[in-house]
Amino acid sequence: MTSRTSTLRPYGVTVPAIGAVALYMAFLAWAVEHSAYDTWGGVLVGTALLLGSLPVVLHLAKREPDPRVARLLPWALGLKLGASLIRLLITFAVYDGVADANTYHTAGHLLAPMYRRGDFSADIGPLVGTGFMKVFTGLVYAVIGSTRLGGFVVFSWIGFWGLYLFYRAFCLACPEGDRWRYACLVFLLPSLLFWPSSIGKEAWMTLSLGVATYGAAKILTRTRGGFVTLALGVAGTVAVRPHVGVILMVSLLPAYLFRRPPAGGSILGPVAKIGGILLLGVILAVVVGEASELFGVKDHFDAEAVSALRQRANAQTSVAGSSFGNGTTDFSPSAFPGALMSVLFRPFPWEAGNPLAFIASLEGTFLLGMMVVCRGRIVGALRSVLHTPFVVLCLVYSVLFVYGFSSFANFGVLTRQRVQVFPFALVLLALPTYRPAQGGWRDLFLRPYDEVRPADRTRGEDDEPAWLPL
Repeated sequence: MTSRTSTLRPYGVTVPAIGAVALYMAFLAWAVEHSAYDTWGGVLVGTALLLGSLPVVLHLAKREPDPRVARLLPWALGLKLGASLIRLLITFAVYDGVADANTYHTAGHLLAPMYRRGDFSADIGPLVGTGFMKVFTGLVYAVIGSTRLGGFVVFSWIGFWGLYLFYRAFCLACPEGDRWRYACLVFLLPSLLFWPSSIGKEAWMTLSLGVATYGAAKILTRTRGGFVTLALGVAGTVAVRPHVGVILMVSLLPAYLFRRPPAGGSILGPVAKIGGILLLGVILAVVVGEASELFGVKDHFDAEAVSALRQRANAQTSVAGSSFGNGTTDFSPSAFPGALMSVLFRPFPWEAGNPLAFIASLEGTFLLGMMVVCRGRIVGALRSVLHTPFVVLCLVYSVLFVYGFSSFANFGVLTRQRVQVFPFALVLLALPTYRPAQGGWRDLFLRPYDEVRPADRTRGEDDEPAWLPL
C-alpha cells in the first residue's frame, strides 16, 4: 500500500500542474486575440514576476526559523501581486483614472520609446519627486512595454520587497521580538497591501525605506555593509520624498548614539563611533539640502521653515475631497495625542464618507484596539530604548512622522502617506510584553535593567518572553 501511494503521488501533482499550464496558455492565447497589449501584456508580466520570484521566496522561506513565517511568505507575495489588480480596478473603474498613477502611466508611455533608443533628453521638469517617478515609469515601460496592468504589478512587486526588507530589519535588530506577529502585520495589513500596489510614489518609498531601514539595522547591530545599504535606501527616498529621508536620518542619529560598544572592544571603538556619527551627519546634510530645494526653502531649513511648510500643507489639504478641516499647525506636547489619532488611526467609522474610507476606518480601529490590548508590549518597548537602538529609531521616526504629517487635514492623503510609518510603529506591537516582577510596576523605572537576567524570565501561555531585555 505504501509503495502504491508513493508511486501515484507524482501523478497527483503533475497532472493538475499540466492542466493549470494548459488553461493558462489557452487563456493567454484568447487574451492576445481579444484584448490589447495593455491587458494581456500585464498578465504576461505578472506571470513572469510570480514565477521568477517564487523560487527566491521559497529559498528565503527555507532559512526562516519560524515555520509559520516560511509558509506565509509565498502567500504574501501572491497577495501583494493580487492587490495590484484591486488597486487598478478601483483607480480606473471607480475613480475614472483620476489618480497620480494615470499621470505616471501617460508619461511612461511617451518616454519608453525614447529610452529604448537611448534618448534621455526629454524635459520632465524637476527630477526630484514627480519627475523621478515619470522617468522610472518610462524605464519600466521600456522593458515590459506600455501596459497599465503590467506597471501596477511591477510596482506592487517592488512594494513587496520593501516590506520584506522591513521584516528582515526587525528580525536582525530585535531578535527577541515576535517575528510571526510582525510578519502578519507588515505583510497582511490592508493599507500596506493596497496603497503600495500601483504606479506611484508609495511603492517606491516602501522599497527605499525598507532598504534604508535594513541598512540602519545593520549599522545598529554592527553587521557589515550597513552604511552602503543605508545610503542606497536614503538615495531612493531623496529621489521622491526627501523630507521623509530627513525624518529617517534624524531618527537614526540618536539610535546610533544609544548603540553600546561591544564587550571587549578595541580602544579605537570611540574613534570609529565618532567617524560613524560624522558620516551620518554628512548624509543628513545632503538630504536636508535636497528637501530644502524641493520645498523652495531659500534660507535655513529650520523650525520656522518647517512651521511654514506645515501651514501650507494644511491649507492645501483642507479644501480637497475627504478633508476634515482640523489639521494641527501649531504642534505642542498637549496636541500630540490628537495628532497621533489623526495620523495613525483616523478616519473613525462614523467619519468615513465612502467604502474605501470605511475600510480604512476599520483598519484604524483594529490598530487602535491592538495598541490598547498590547499596551504591555509598548511599555516593554519603552523599557528597552537604552538597550535596543532599533526601538529608538522606530519611536523617534514615528513621533517625527506624526509631527510632520499632523498638519494634513485630509483622510485620503493621510491613509496613503501613513504606509511610510506603519512598518516602524508596528514594531512596538511585536516586542515581548513587559510584565512587572515582585516589585510591581515601579520596577519599570526603579529596578536596574541589568538585574533582569534570563533566570528572571518566565514563559506565559503564549510561549513568549515575560520580560523585555532586548
